[in-house]
Amino acid sequence: MTKIAMIRATKSLCPVCLRAIDGQIVSRGNAVYLEKSCPEHGPMEQRIWPDAEHYEWMRTFSLRAVRPKIAREPTGDCPWSCGICSRHLRKTTLVEIELTRRCNMRCPVCFMSAQEEPVDPYDPDLATIKSMYESIHGEMGPDVSIQLTGGEPTVRSDLAEIVRLGASMGFSAIEINTNGLALSRNPNLAAALKEAGASGIYLQFDGLTPEVCRQIRGADLLADKLKVIEHCRKAGLQVVLAMTVIKGINEHEIGHILEFALQSIDVVAGLALQPAFFSGRFEVERPDALSMGDVIFLLAEQSKGLIDIYHLWPLGCSHPLCSAGVLLVESEGKGFIPSSRLISREEYVREFDPDSPQGSVFADLLAGRGEYTGRGLSIVIMNYMDAWTMDLERLQECSMTVKTADLRTVPFCTYHLTNGKGLQRAQYPHRA
Repeated sequence: MTKIAMIRATKSLCPVCLRAIDGQIVSRGNAVYLEKSCPEHGPMEQRIWPDAEHYEWMRTFSLRAVRPKIAREPTGDCPWSCGICSRHLRKTTLVEIELTRRCNMRCPVCFMSAQEEPVDPYDPDLATIKSMYESIHGEMGPDVSIQLTGGEPTVRSDLAEIVRLGASMGFSAIEINTNGLALSRNPNLAAALKEAGASGIYLQFDGLTPEVCRQIRGADLLADKLKVIEHCRKAGLQVVLAMTVIKGINEHEIGHILEFALQSIDVVAGLALQPAFFSGRFEVERPDALSMGDVIFLLAEQSKGLIDIYHLWPLGCSHPLCSAGVLLVESEGKGFIPSSRLISREEYVREFDPDSPQGSVFADLLAGRGEYTGRGLSIVIMNYMDAWTMDLERLQECSMTVKTADLRTVPFCTYHLTNGKGLQRAQYPHRA
């Protein structure tokens, strides 16, 4: 008989009606599951981690939290009264500004459900964007990381002006989240964004084979992606490769992309592995969901001995089960060394800096000890939640947020939340 052990109780959501419901996290066999039941739609469960022992090891990292400096009083139940509210336990370390819902593509997989449109009345104008920057500055200070996103932000002809506006207000970490088409086809755009004050490009990069690109993005865009990297190299603009990982499509390519990133270390500063979550548009055959734990194990298996599952640690800026990472430090004559071989767990917990951005936690710590000179690859694995995996305990520690046009600050996983049919609760007027 399979042994079942209760780990903890939580609150979750029904993926059909999005009602808040009780849930419990249990280990069964060797895996971890979220079990819940909706009064209307019945019991359901979701596998959320492949190995119970590793799950417990990850969740017991205890890193100090700093609450948001400014928070609103809640007006309803979590997660439907975000603003950000006084129940929230951690401050923002990365905030998104959504510049448009328009895109120059229509990917089969898109949590934004973005598509090609000539105009969108919800595109914020420069005055609105300025007020969003001002709100971020007042709430979080100028050192917070900003990601300009969409839709596809490069469809805006005033993108460089938007970057310049943020830089003029003191923000030094302004990243562009893009599919890369415009940067590929306009060889001067990377340099223009760099000159305006952009700190980097967060480049959609799902695989190194045409078939993977076609399945996830609807077209073979590999040549475009490689051009983007070359243009950014010439402009001196760093790149983070962002891989959406989908079981049965591209999980086997993680090791190849890691190898490619290490070979491109002069321009590629980071690798972000994002297990697909089921929000928005998902028009490929829905696979079994991969969790952050699954991707940690896959990365270790495909790294040719470079990385072990226990080399990836919670990043500390959010709940320990929301993000994990490692810094591969280039060492002369020794190749790349995982940061977790240079720092003990006890040192990390003691010296962790809650002001470090997600991708810089280990670099900042090692630099403070004089052990990092800037040559390395930051690997971050995100564990985004959808209506199936939503855990409100984790949500209250979210440090990745979205600044809305009406100046609320909303956790990323709440902002993009949809039910099983890709329909969003009519919560934010411009996202309804």
